[in-house]
Amino acid sequence: MPNKEKEGVRLHMLLGLSWGEWASITTIIVFMAGVVSLLFKYIVFGSFQDDIKDLNRNFKTLNDNLREIRISIHELDKRLDEHDRRLDRHHERIKDLHDKIRGGNY
Repeated sequence: MPNKEKEGVRLHMLLGLSWGEWASITTIIVFMAGVVSLLFKYIVFGSFQDDIKDLNRNFKTLNDNLREIRISIHELDKRLDEHDRRLDRHHERIKDLHDKIRGGNY
């Protein structure tokens, strides 16, 4: 019978530790990893939070400025088209006046 007890104990052990001990070690490792993760989050990355917020604000401002520039370019393009049409009309009027004065030699 003593051999069966030893074999039964061996079935519930891994590398000389029981499954309960392994569960305790795993729990401690997971807990410590969580603590380290929180420390990194608040100490290491916490100092960057204000910089990240400033960067996001700057990107928003930049996007707003680009939107305004696009609108301005669109409005300038409309004005340029209107000036181009007016220039064409002036050119035609000058050509007509020149033709009347010179007898059509232009």
